[in-house]
Amino acid sequence: MKKHKTKLYLAGPMRGIKDYNFPTFMEMAKRLRSMGLQVWNPAERDIKADGFNPAKDKPRAMKEYMFYDLPAICKCDAVLVLPGWEKSQGACLEVHVARTLGMDVLDSKLQVIEPVVTVLQEADELIHGDRNASYGPPNQDFQRTADMWTGLLQYKLKDGERIRAQDVAWMMMLLKASRAQHSDKRDHYVDAAGYAGCGWRCIEGK
Repeated sequence: MKKHKTKLYLAGPMRGIKDYNFPTFMEMAKRLRSMGLQVWNPAERDIKADGFNPAKDKPRAMKEYMFYDLPAICKCDAVLVLPGWEKSQGACLEVHVARTLGMDVLDSKLQVIEPVVTVLQEADELIHGDRNASYGPPNQDFQRTADMWTGLLQYKLKDGERIRAQDVAWMMMLLKASRAQHSDKRDHYVDAAGYAGCGWRCIEGK
């Protein structure tokens, strides 16, 4: 945890746990404050502001709690999660908000928890993120590449010749050439050189 992180929001499971897990929230808040940290404890807010008794009262709708809790996250420096937070709909929402705002999410040892990104999430970010700015939208990027590949393939296949391993290298170099028409990035030239080297190794490999 960075030294300037001084105010923490506690997030964790409540529903379905005895006394709504309030004792765990209270114990963690006490420990953090003993370390000189400020803490926003939603369990304390529920008790002090609403008079909620976790031993006998029933909770309200999540929307009502989020009305107070989400703005509180914005006033904190990081979110600290309690064990089992992954199974809590509310805690997952709070973590999502924190990460969207660029805040750290910490475990009970004050270590940053890195988000787990699935292959599909990473692919979606590439498709809808910086990739469009780097190469242009797919209908333009792919069409330029298709036109270049068409010229190469028509030449290579006019007599029924099969695609060779080194031809793949040329096709990938044309892909980089196509993208260089949209933006002159160093990566395009490095990659093109790499494909050229691989193409020559294909020939030497024979």
